Amino acid sequence: MTTQVLVDLDPAGSKSGNEILGPSTLGEIVEGTCEQILDVFMTSENGNFFAGVWTCTPGTMRLVDYPFNEMATIIEGRIIVTEEDTGAVQEFGPGDGFAIRKGFRGMWHMPERVHKRFAAEITKVGP
Repeated sequence: MTTQVLVDLDPAGSKSGNEILGPSTLGEIVEGTCEQILDVFMTSENGNFFAGVWTCTPGTMRLVDYPFNEMATIIEGRIIVTEEDTGAVQEFGPGDGFAIRKGFRGMWHMPERVHKRFAAEITKVGP
């Protein structure tokens, strides 16, 4: 099997063949359906890094322990993020980029369908 060195994350491009469909598993769904298509186009050899395109239907999720460090760019839709500890609210729309740390706690509200590119790293906790 050949590992692709350069990967195009064009959301209009072909599917990777690795799509995950169904309710989002990032957190507890508290409103709406949050039905996702997670399309991973690249995974590192050790599985700690992955990149792709994520689409999700409107809804709100309570995130209690975000599972990875992530950088994303919104292609379509809006995400309104409220941090649990500070109450800070930030909104991201088309063209906006953001980074979120592993362990984030708060609300992730999507008033409309969201389509984003992302790159994420799973980090180990402890020894």
